[in-house]
Amino acid sequence: MIFINTPPDTDLPDLRKLSGTLAERAKLTFNDLVNKRDIVRSTHESPPYSPREWEETGSFYGRSPVRHRPFYEGRDNDKVVDASESGRCKKYYSTYGQRTLTGGIMAIWCPHLVCLGFHKIPRAEGRNDVFSALYVYFEQAPEVVIYDFACQLGAYSMSREPEFFKDTCFAIDEMHAKGHSSCSQASFSSNYMQGRTSLQSVNTSAAECSNSGLNRIRKSVSYMGQSNAILLTYVYLCIWNRRRERDFQKKTAKEKEQLWKYLL
Repeated sequence: MIFINTPPDTDLPDLRKLSGTLAERAKLTFNDLVNKRDIVRSTHESPPYSPREWEETGSFYGRSPVRHRPFYEGRDNDKVVDASESGRCKKYYSTYGQRTLTGGIMAIWCPHLVCLGFHKIPRAEGRNDVFSALYVYFEQAPEVVIYDFACQLGAYSMSREPEFFKDTCFAIDEMHAKGHSSCSQASFSSNYMQGRTSLQSVNTSAAECSNSGLNRIRKSVSYMGQSNAILLTYVYLCIWNRRRERDFQKKTAKEKEQLWKYLL
């Protein structure tokens, strides 16, 4: 906000010096993250893929995996490192830290309420579910990731794949921001909106609204076997996306009609 509110013609030596210090610190931190990773498995080879294997794995993103999800020595399956990366976020200990939570469906949504893909999760949703889905199936990391646990997802992702996520902004949606009383407000989407005007028109609760729609099949899925549960989820989300597409087409056609009437 200091940079945005500073007049462009103003020359402030102290601000220029601060900018250089921050840039140098960011560069050193990034290089440190890249050089201190220990990856057990190489990610250069493309994972084997069958067009219908999602019926068995329960992971469907409309395309073949781009890369493997590596194992990171000294980070994965290390409770001490996991606790340090989680910081002091109360949301982590009150929600994600509960071992009694069961699994379900992890879905990724775009701001237009269209599901980009999903996968079944055996345990309570965690940072690895979002990180793995983005890293394995996306050729390029999204510019913005809005997530209710983004304060820790950003650190989790950058400590493992800094080069892939270096240009990604991790932000907490406005609805869940109040529950992060111990986290830095630097992760709040409401603060990012002050500097990024493109975020002001984004519905930060899009994923939450869409996830509530999955509750319609929640009871049915709970009584099904694995294969039937995967198929029902796939069909339901296909119908959901098709309805969103038809609504968008109708809205576009209506706007064109109104524009022609205005021009005539």
